[in-house]
Amino acid sequence: MFLSFLGVKCGGILSAPSGNISSPNFPGLYPYNIDCAWLIVVAEGSSVLLTFHHFELEYHASCAYDYIKIYNGISEDEGNLLGIFCGDISPPQFTSSWNVMSIIFHSDRHVAHRGFSVGYRKGNLTDLMQYDRFSKVNFCLFFICIQLSTAALQQEGSGFDSRPRVFLHGVCMFSLSMRGFSPCECQQVLSVVSGNFTSPNFPNIYPNNINCHWSITLEAGYRIKLYFPVMDLEGRNSLSDECDYDSVSVYDGDSQADALMGRWCGREQPPSIISKGNQLLVVLSTDRNEAHRGFSASYLGVVPVNVSCTRSEFTILIPQQSLPQLDRESIYLGNPTCTAQLTTTSYKILAQFVNCGTASQKHRNITMLVNKLYIDFSDGKQQNVQEYKVQCDALRKVASVSIISAEERRLEEQALQTDSDSSAYAVEPQAEPHDLSDIVFISICVLAVILMVIAIVWLVLL
Repeated sequence: MFLSFLGVKCGGILSAPSGNISSPNFPGLYPYNIDCAWLIVVAEGSSVLLTFHHFELEYHASCAYDYIKIYNGISEDEGNLLGIFCGDISPPQFTSSWNVMSIIFHSDRHVAHRGFSVGYRKGNLTDLMQYDRFSKVNFCLFFICIQLSTAALQQEGSGFDSRPRVFLHGVCMFSLSMRGFSPCECQQVLSVVSGNFTSPNFPNIYPNNINCHWSITLEAGYRIKLYFPVMDLEGRNSLSDECDYDSVSVYDGDSQADALMGRWCGREQPPSIISKGNQLLVVLSTDRNEAHRGFSASYLGVVPVNVSCTRSEFTILIPQQSLPQLDRESIYLGNPTCTAQLTTTSYKILAQFVNCGTASQKHRNITMLVNKLYIDFSDGKQQNVQEYKVQCDALRKVASVSIISAEERRLEEQALQTDSDSSAYAVEPQAEPHDLSDIVFISICVLAVILMVIAIVWLVLL
């Protein structure tokens, strides 16, 4: 694209094997209010190597004023975005994964600086394979430095000028090369009892060519309940009807060698997933073409709760090792007056059905005794209370327990509100008219008997 603003010409298509790009007027001040776009196209089978010689733009924490955007391919696809840069710290070297790279330069109507100068040259993709490991380490360290600097800024009196001059969208940037190496690779280990995570950039477009892993590992004895409130990925392959392009996969363990619990794409809504053990692995894989908003996910550590019942009471046992940080007052049935007792190995609740708010409900003509078990993980800063539905078929002495997620709680409250509204506007049912046919029949029979008796008496008198 070749752009001209107020007589300033910039941008264009560059197809030479090497060259230089600079901001308008460099090394003087660049103009206000301009947008320039350079598309670098080298020979097929080659890569583009980008190196900045000078970099000096207006600074903003999220590069909202003056900035450079670098794309691994065409700029029309935001999934190709490698990073947004501003301030006076030069971007790192970049190597594209194919023969196209784009650079976008934008300035607003206020502060101007000297701008930038960057050189590019054609590279050979097969020659870059040996640098995979180095490139990954190099750019990961760069990302970590940005993160540490941001954290240092929050510490008063740190003595460091830790402004995050480079805005990365929270994604690790890597040099691109062969062997399926991703430009944005993300690894995260989650070990708290509940949490949330999302695809990179969510709710904005996720990057192309990424392979992200979220490994959830909780204390022994826990199981994990996972659900996806939002799922928006590239759709299925129309020929194979499989998730061949972008997908989210869930494995029942800590590696992709474990059992696959499901793979989803498009706008499919995965069901709630419960692990068999205390580990789950979530993997997001994307190709280098179409990109969407991504997904949001939430998980809960399901505490190992053992519930039994008789015809008159619940018995609830929770191993102490599963909740080592909690006081017994944080575990209760129905209301805080029915707290757990501490035994040598477990938390124990023994509750009569007439106590603790236990209620009876009809389910398929079976009367169930139902209550809620609460486990309070709140730490004073954030409220975190898990709810478990416990129920008992007292006739058969069979009990069950299931965790209630935030989404299920919302649906339950919505259902209760609907029932309440329906009751408020309910019309008094009209009395059904009695069926009089039996009364008429009996009356006729009685009348016939009376007439018969009269007839017999009359005949006798004659």
